[in-house]
Amino acid sequence: MEKIGNFSHEVATVQKPWTHLNFGDRGDGLDFCFGIVADRTGRARPGVFEGAIDKLNRMRPEFVMSVGDFIPGFCMEDFSDAFLEKQWAEVNPMIEKCIPPFFYVVGNHDYAPENGSHPNAALWKKMFGVSYYYFIYKKTLFLCLNTVEDTSGLGEKQTQWALEVLKKHTDVRWTFVFMHQPAIWHTPDFAKIEDALYERNYTVFAGDLHAYTKYVRNGRKYMMLGTTGGGDVRVAQGQRGVHFGEFDHITWVSMCGDRPDFTHIALDGIYDENVVTTEKITWLTAKYFRANKKLPAGEAERLRALGIDIEESEF
Repeated sequence: MEKIGNFSHEVATVQKPWTHLNFGDRGDGLDFCFGIVADRTGRARPGVFEGAIDKLNRMRPEFVMSVGDFIPGFCMEDFSDAFLEKQWAEVNPMIEKCIPPFFYVVGNHDYAPENGSHPNAALWKKMFGVSYYYFIYKKTLFLCLNTVEDTSGLGEKQTQWALEVLKKHTDVRWTFVFMHQPAIWHTPDFAKIEDALYERNYTVFAGDLHAYTKYVRNGRKYMMLGTTGGGDVRVAQGQRGVHFGEFDHITWVSMCGDRPDFTHIALDGIYDENVVTTEKITWLTAKYFRANKKLPAGEAERLRALGIDIEESEF
């Protein structure tokens, strides 16, 4: 196992399913916060996912997790590598702008079973090395599964791997399980993993159906996340909204002490400092609150040379 500070993993491939490992450790001992993005596709709506990355950059979690479906993926008219590579060339630059480390988890749009006819799987492994993996951060286990590794779901090989990981790491304080399709919760393979998880603290995150729902299984929280840009399934019926679980959001997890807290933050409720400025308001007159005051010529440069952060204004 390779250990880098508070992070350890066993991914042996050259390519890794994460962007980098420069964690924003706040020096809070074992306490930490991480963000989660939900489905970007299918039927991605432009600007939403990249806007979420920008907002996460402002909030600075120590890292960002995901639940898959980054690209549209399969298309019956075009099975070529070039078709898929073009899609990844669109989304990867968005993800690379994420300042905290970003961890990829496989979605069904991103990947096809090895015995299928679509080249998604080979391209994923070319870019990210592996399709399922785990890591430990600050005595917390993150188990990232591939729900389309096999035509039956997890498959025997991945299931046995997951059981071995859980058996090997019993001294963690919490286990987070990430996957894309919640349908596997009802499969014999996942039942074996649930049995192995039974006597430990854990939480499960999934995506796929674009409608946030919290489930309780075996006395534990299972959360099917909504969307971070993915298509609005019920908008035609006028049902899109929080009460239907259909909203664009990020999930914020605060691991404090020995248990996590979960907050789902709607993207349209996060604003940067420029949400209202005098440049954007026309009804204020010079008499009322036009309080901007320009620095004398050359003064901004002088202050910056002293290491002072200077904000520019048009007024």
